[in-house]
Amino acid sequence: MIKKLLAIFILSSSFTFAQNALNFDGVNDFVNTTYPGISGSSPRTVEAWIKTTANAVPANGGVQQTIVDWGTFATGQRFTFNILFNNAIRLEAQGNGLSGTIPVNDGNWHHVATVYDPNAANKVSLYVDGVLDVAGNLTVTVNTGSTLPVRIGKRIDENNSFAGSIDEVRIWNIAKTQAEIQEAMNVELCVPQPSLKAYYKFNQGTAGGTNSAENLLTDSSGNNYTGTLSNFALTGTTSNWITSQTLPTATVDNSITNDNAGTLSSLVTGATYQWMDCTNSNTPVSGATFQTFSPATVGNYAVQISKNGCTATSVCETVASILNNSSNGFSKSISMHPNPSNGITNIQLSESYETIEATLYNVTGQTILNTEFKNTNSFTFEINGAKGIYFLSIKTNSGENAI
Repeated sequence: MIKKLLAIFILSSSFTFAQNALNFDGVNDFVNTTYPGISGSSPRTVEAWIKTTANAVPANGGVQQTIVDWGTFATGQRFTFNILFNNAIRLEAQGNGLSGTIPVNDGNWHHVATVYDPNAANKVSLYVDGVLDVAGNLTVTVNTGSTLPVRIGKRIDENNSFAGSIDEVRIWNIAKTQAEIQEAMNVELCVPQPSLKAYYKFNQGTAGGTNSAENLLTDSSGNNYTGTLSNFALTGTTSNWITSQTLPTATVDNSITNDNAGTLSSLVTGATYQWMDCTNSNTPVSGATFQTFSPATVGNYAVQISKNGCTATSVCETVASILNNSSNGFSKSISMHPNPSNGITNIQLSESYETIEATLYNVTGQTILNTEFKNTNSFTFEINGAKGIYFLSIKTNSGENAI
């Protein structure tokens, strides 16, 4: 069985539910957490959903709006994610900062993120709604201290409170790529997840109700870095738990394909896989931990897929036939690289043949490409079709074949 895997089907939405957020009055509301934050010059990513109409531009009478802050109040040792110039997001290390250009104070919900990567040419990147706003460097060295833990909605020196609503605060100890940010920004995460150090969903209290007893912010990362609410009214439509936007819960795509020739495949790439024997009480098949699975015997099989903290199990698929020994042996003698690929794939056979007929099919069985090669043991072909899973059939002049 030879496959060309181009798809990256990772997250899908299974269901949605109402969410809450926390509204900050811009005067003295803030949340102190027990998470010490990421120190020194280690990589990190901070994400949040925010909604505000506050003016943050000092030249226009505005005040810096602090989203997340932690560290030591000294040059280079305070790590502050805020809104400032241009009413756009900004990353500060005390002594210098990098400002964005996209205003976020229009009263709509915006996903905002800052990434610090000490190994990148541009060490700081700022994103709004998954779009790179600006990337650059600071003039001071980032060396975040550990004097004060992560604070949400106010700076650690007790200044610059946030006026508006905050939701879905996530702090990672890795520098996430733009693709990784876009992949999960519109969903609530499955947890726990590797590298996710603190995660505040804000799904607490009764929106707009009396929440005097709901003064602790839950950390959903699994690390138990609880936050304590300070100075909130906890009643009414401001300085309280409020209704937020609706985000779906992240799930793993549990679809699998069956080529009806002896091999099953998961559509999810880069995950952890365990194929199971459905007719034997879903017993895990020893060694069957790859994206594709060709069982030794006919039967019913399923796969459990885990990625980004989410786990799903496919339906059981019937494998009704297995390639005969000679064909299977020929199939195993063929190498294909790279796989997955970006469209150009190299095929290497164990020996040379007078003619080799290669036919490429998509998952619906439609012929995408058919070509013939002569007097060779290798060939290269290019697929210009959509991303997905493709099947390659190879037939030689001596009667050997593989799919």
